[in-house]
Parts: sequence; C-alpha cells; structure tokens
Amino acid sequence: MKNLKFTFLVFLGITFSLSAQELQQPLEEVPVSNRGYALLKTGEIIEGRIRTTNSSRGITKVKLEDEFGVGHTINAEDMYEFAIAMNEAVRLQYAMEAGSSVKKLLSKKEPDAKPTDFLIFRNTSLDGEKELLLQLLNPDDDELFEVFYDPFARKTTQLTGEYITWTGDSHRAYFVSKKGGPLLKVKKGNYKRMFATLFGDCSQLSGTSKPRLEDLEQHIALYTSSCPF
Repeated sequence: MKNLKFTFLVFLGITFSLSAQELQQPLEEVPVSNRGYALLKTGEIIEGRIRTTNSSRGITKVKLEDEFGVGHTINAEDMYEFAIAMNEAVRLQYAMEAGSSVKKLLSKKEPDAKPTDFLIFRNTSLDGEKELLLQLLNPDDDELFEVFYDPFARKTTQLTGEYITWTGDSHRAYFVSKKGGPLLKVKKGNYKRMFATLFGDCSQLSGTSKPRLEDLEQHIALYTSSCPF
C-alpha cells in the first residue's frame, strides 16, 4: 500500500522531503473542503468533490462526486486512505482551533505543523474491531511509524496563578503503529513504558532516562535516522 500511496502522490505532482517532519496539528472536527480523493484497497483512485463524511470515533464512510457527476459512497473498510484538500475554510478551522487552546498560548510543544496540500486519513482498526479512518499526523515521515490523532483523547491543561486557574485543551494522546504493527495508545501517563516498546531496540535512544510525550516527534526522527531496520 505504501507504493500505491507514492504512485498517487507522484500522479498529483506532490513531492515530500525525506527529512523528519513535525507532527501536524490535529483537528477536532472533520473539516469542510470541496475536493479530495479516496485511495481504495484495490488500487483504484476516486477523486472529486466531497459531499459528506460520516464519523464516530473516526471516519466510517465518505461520499464523493467524480468529474462526471457520478456519486460514490465508500465505506472505511474499502479504503486505504482518504484525503481532504486544504482550502481557506480548512485553514480558518486550523486557526480557530489553535486559538481556542490556552495550551497553544503557553507552549510550543503542541503539534502545530499544517498540511500544505491534503489532510490524510488512513485506514486502521482499534483493538481489532471495525475499520475506520484516523487522521495521520506524520504523513511525510510514516515509513516506520504512523502517528494518528485520537479524537477521544482527554484534552486538558491548567494554568494556575495566585487567584485564578484556567483550563484549556491539549492533545495528550495518540495512536502509534510501528512498522505496520497494531496501534498502541501513547499518552503522557504511559509514555515511559511505551517509549521502551517503541524505541527500546535503538541504541541511540535506549539511554533516555526521562522520555516526554512532548518529544515524540524528535524520538521518531532519531530512530528513523539511526535505527531504521
């Protein structure tokens, strides 16, 4: 499927840098766009206007209208990947969601990279159950690790002063797949244990004494450059 993805991106004229990529800012809601594509498991590509998307914990179904005006209703289990084109409405949604977060105002550790062409949602399964599409946060650097947004992650942060406490939203949990393996839920509370599972076989990282979730993208980058096999 990696080859299918690469072939389609070349078809679109999109090229990516091989350098490590920052994790993209996840979106709380499936964004509005007038264009996208579905890469089916058969290798077929359906490109056109996005009419609707159905989602619960992830996208479960999409409806596309192709260039001939033909409608296509596609279930998540039939897709390898679904992509939503960036437009001004999506950029505005990014700005609004970022601006609503107190954490964003206080820390640069939150994922904040933005897609330039498409938001990628990829087929996966949680605990071996029904297939769905989750937002992929590292689409330019996903050969060894795929990092997905957990849309039901608990989001909280706190700024405590002498007289006031503010609460805001902070993305604190992800699903990570290593080398095509099952999804692992990675969050602040279990990151030390998950760090050993994800990166313990890399000597460049095995000496890290206090791994932090905020450094996940740096850990992936170092593993990818130092211990790719």
